[in-house]
Amino acid sequence: MAELHCHTTASDGTVSPENLVEIAEHIGLDVLAVTDHDTMKGALRARDYALRVGARVEVVVGMEVTTRSQDHIVGLFLERPPEIFRSVADTVNAIHAQGGLAIVAHPFLGLPSSISAGRLRKALERCWFDGIEAENPYMRKGARERFQRFMQDDHDRMGAVVGSSDAHYGDLARAVSLFEGRTAADLRCAIVTQAVTPAIGRVRYAPPSLLARLQNQYRSLVRLPIARGVLLWRQWRGD
Repeated sequence: MAELHCHTTASDGTVSPENLVEIAEHIGLDVLAVTDHDTMKGALRARDYALRVGARVEVVVGMEVTTRSQDHIVGLFLERPPEIFRSVADTVNAIHAQGGLAIVAHPFLGLPSSISAGRLRKALERCWFDGIEAENPYMRKGARERFQRFMQDDHDRMGAVVGSSDAHYGDLARAVSLFEGRTAADLRCAIVTQAVTPAIGRVRYAPPSLLARLQNQYRSLVRLPIARGVLLWRQWRGD
């Protein structure tokens, strides 16, 4: 059982990378992909902590990449951060160039960070995807209907269908990806061969506290834009 999309205090999550590993260990996840917005710092901390304490859960280094159109692509098995604010196709190709896997995050929600069917089809003219989130806690009726209509015509070009929580409060495994085996290598093989199954998780959490929600909003609306501005400046300078 894998969690493929979650955030830490390195971006707009409210739980530290180390605490996220402890939660994943407690609930019995086999693989935890840490995918902070536009940074790999939290994922690297989580991976190093899991190795240091001998955790059973295996951490995959990932990143949720913001594209020029504000659509979000989750990169998994990354070695270095892809550049941000590029086209969707250029973002996906950059992930593939370093041996990573590219997953469409929370599609068709009707939000600025959620890709539309039209933009996704346009990107498919220049790239291919390894998977698309078919199950997450934010998929309501309208989004599910749009997803199903899209997949009727384009499922053969979208790779694996996966389940992910997009967890910001340590609320892991609200949606999961099931696969044969237990290791990150097994997970990668399952995604590549489209042998992964999305599922609703059985773990239940209390609603986030007001303080946690305020922390999330502060990180999302204040800290992240500043961090992206600094990152874009460094990209422009070629640092």
